[in-house]
Amino acid sequence: MTFEAKNERSLDERESAVLTTIVHDYIETRKPVGSRSFVQKYSFSISPATMRNIMSDLENMGYLMQPHTSAGRIPTDKGYRYYVNSLLENYSYTYGKELSINEEYLKRELHLDKIFSSITKMLSHISNLAGIVLTPKLDFTVVKRIELVSLDNNQILLILVTRTGTVINKKISISENVTQDNLYDFSKYLTSEFCGYPLSVIKESLLNELRNRHESNFKTGTALDIAQLAFNESSESDLCIEGLENLLRIPEMVEENRLKSLLNIIEEKNILRGIMEMSMSMDGVKTLIGDEIVDEKVSGCSMVTTAYKIGNTNVGVLGIIGPTRMDYDRVVPLVDYSGRVMSDLLTQMSK
Repeated sequence: MTFEAKNERSLDERESAVLTTIVHDYIETRKPVGSRSFVQKYSFSISPATMRNIMSDLENMGYLMQPHTSAGRIPTDKGYRYYVNSLLENYSYTYGKELSINEEYLKRELHLDKIFSSITKMLSHISNLAGIVLTPKLDFTVVKRIELVSLDNNQILLILVTRTGTVINKKISISENVTQDNLYDFSKYLTSEFCGYPLSVIKESLLNELRNRHESNFKTGTALDIAQLAFNESSESDLCIEGLENLLRIPEMVEENRLKSLLNIIEEKNILRGIMEMSMSMDGVKTLIGDEIVDEKVSGCSMVTTAYKIGNTNVGVLGIIGPTRMDYDRVVPLVDYSGRVMSDLLTQMSK
């Protein structure tokens, strides 16, 4: 996803080269860039005076700023945006080899919650920033088996086993008296009808289709009633975060405003959840830089995210959060590759 400035001239080739090099240099060094040292370091075939004029023009257009009057220039959010847009147009993801061992490790995991935890830790470890994963809602899970167990006081425990290995327990109350033998029959019926369908399809259409397809009787009617009671409850995605301690080691992240952002992220997970949910419908890598993150409680940060899929359906989001001065050259392909790995893995597990 790219952002473009409106009603503004495009940068010429030399301005573009200077700006992207300044951003790259600042990401690497965290030092404001001066014209003379910059020309010497990168062998631009122009004089320091000409470079000063180019930097001044870029500052006037909002791509650069001076933290102090006598200091060199540093990128603004707009400067980072230009740099990232250039990167997204020209990059190829290069982390296949680096992640191949980790990919095999993920494939050996049998439980979905451990897979999400592992990929979050990998994102954090490789980037030295904070990894974040928004897990799928239960509606996206595909049914493998349903078992019903009788409890006390007309309560029933519905045990749903999904194709990805997740086990979901739902406790419900019914008014009718049913025996465990009845529940065995109901379990076989519900498994035979629901196996291979995601919960979203079962809730939206399949339950009604089954009611219309069969003549009402005790077995089918009560079994479907139990399933509807269990599946009607809304399900929330979980948010996994790893590596916030990495951000505390980055000097600019412990400045007052950004430290407040970190504390907000730790205390209010719904902030990140809401931001990531907005990425769910978008394919490819999405970057949010500085003020592009609309929630004022997360200021001075950048997020790089991508949606992952089961089949052709986006079901969750993973990514990395860090300072605006993050190494986008590493982070963008890392997030992209991780999203592809997660999509392939979940799609295989769901078959």
